[in-house]
Amino acid sequence: MIIEISTPGSTIKRNHDSFIIHTNNEKTEIPAEKTDSIIISSNALISTQAVRLCIEKQIQMVISTWSGKPVARLWSSTQGRSTQLRRNQYLNQDTDIGFDISSMILERKLKEQKTFLMNLKNNRKFPPVKLEHVISTIHNAIKKVQNTKYSSNYKASFLGLEGASAVGYFQAISLILPAKWAFKKRSQHPAYDGFNAVLNYLYGMAYADVEKIIILSGLDPNAGFYHSDSYGKPTLSYDMIETVRPVVDRVVVSAFTKKMVHDNWFEIQDDDTNGVFLSKNARKFFISIYVKDSRKVIEDRSWDFCKKIIKKLLGDDM
Repeated sequence: MIIEISTPGSTIKRNHDSFIIHTNNEKTEIPAEKTDSIIISSNALISTQAVRLCIEKQIQMVISTWSGKPVARLWSSTQGRSTQLRRNQYLNQDTDIGFDISSMILERKLKEQKTFLMNLKNNRKFPPVKLEHVISTIHNAIKKVQNTKYSSNYKASFLGLEGASAVGYFQAISLILPAKWAFKKRSQHPAYDGFNAVLNYLYGMAYADVEKIIILSGLDPNAGFYHSDSYGKPTLSYDMIETVRPVVDRVVVSAFTKKMVHDNWFEIQDDDTNGVFLSKNARKFFISIYVKDSRKVIEDRSWDFCKKIIKKLLGDDM
């Protein structure tokens, strides 16, 4: 489990192999063996013995901003599991292990997209005919990913399958939306319509949450597998965000189809781009539904996927 300390004035102490946490006059005891990481986002007092317990049990302790963005992480001064993990991460970016991880990433994304579209189809009395075709296209892409063997150009093949699936996926979503919110294609920097403006905004929030989990897990967010060619970028964060994008898609589609979105929530930038941006009220609304409906799911799925990556990198001796 992840222990989050977000209440000012909290204290963290040690009692044998457990953490004792005092918050708002409440005392909680959590065994170290059940703790994956500790993230502290407010002013708190931490005993040196609690810090030592983290080091002894290889538990990540991270200092973050109030929003959860990591700013510092506790490291042991001696070599341990984290050192081995990161060494293996760097060495396997372009090996058959890196290929296996890339396959897991793309397969997870495509399966989530397919499941979402199937839910949209089943929940509508008269679903668009194109929806069935797109579902079939993504299903075939999944099979091709599963049947692809490791080679030097596998990434180009994967990117082609991902791109073709994405075009159909977003076309299908556009057909589901109320007519005034329909869009021609996915637009990012900037967005040219309200739906894509919301997606871009919430994807940005998801990036921060995914990267937080990567750091807590002990992996390096700057050493990816599927996106490993982007030097100097948080490429593992780019990898991981692909696995949870459909979680954000669900929340955004729901808000638009349930007519919870207002026309005056969107502003057109007064420049040559004519990009669409969210108003203050729109940001406030979508932050609230993201926190309520998406954040916990994204963090849990990211943590689960990090564990799968770590198992691949370290073998079965975790």
